[in-house]
Amino acid sequence: MVLYKNIKESPSGLDRLYFPVLYIGRYAKIEQSFNQSSIMNDIRKEFIDELIGTSPDLVASMWILNRVPYPFNGDPRAFENWRHKLAALVEVDASEIVITGSGAFGISLNPNKNYKDFDDGSDIDVAIISEYFFNTSWRFLRNLGSDIHKLPQPAKQSVRDHVQKYIYWGTIATDKILPYLPFGKKWADALDKMAQEHPTQGRNIKARIYKDFESLRAYQVNNLKNLRTQELEKGI
Repeated sequence: MVLYKNIKESPSGLDRLYFPVLYIGRYAKIEQSFNQSSIMNDIRKEFIDELIGTSPDLVASMWILNRVPYPFNGDPRAFENWRHKLAALVEVDASEIVITGSGAFGISLNPNKNYKDFDDGSDIDVAIISEYFFNTSWRFLRNLGSDIHKLPQPAKQSVRDHVQKYIYWGTIATDKILPYLPFGKKWADALDKMAQEHPTQGRNIKARIYKDFESLRAYQVNNLKNLRTQELEKGI
């Protein structure tokens, strides 16, 4: 990397420093990376401010449920095309597909990830709202009986997690049990196909089923409430 001028204020007028760089090899993207980091810091701060000062239900709507997901760069047509393709493959209506997680607005809300940026290694978390597929999955889990012992340990633990937690929230987390569900192979093939589509190519796409939209909203709102409590406790 060669700094060919002194550090100066950003030419864009934003409140940050600008590093003029002679673009050589792998350093060619340093300015773009620096600016992107600053943008994500601004988004993170704005989100946390709203998390603390706005109702969790409204935050869920504005930041997760009713937006063009981050990978689609503000292009609603691209997102609609993408979810219509996925909807046809898994046999639900496109309106019943929502991208959650860090793919929603570029920041992870996993309490163990400290608001990590969406990056090259991030998964795509897809919420699929379907009472039919929820009930099919629930019946499968309920009727497993002694067959649970035939499952590998991660799948066994996932079944226990559903009994203790996920079913209560009206959701099925398929990441560890999808191959064993009645529709598992078809959905796994669908997710693999979507991992070849722009802009999610090369990413691990995970699906979580929700019984209805209320269940999806309740799950997200509960997570936001827990995050807000954590933020408020930081200031104590």
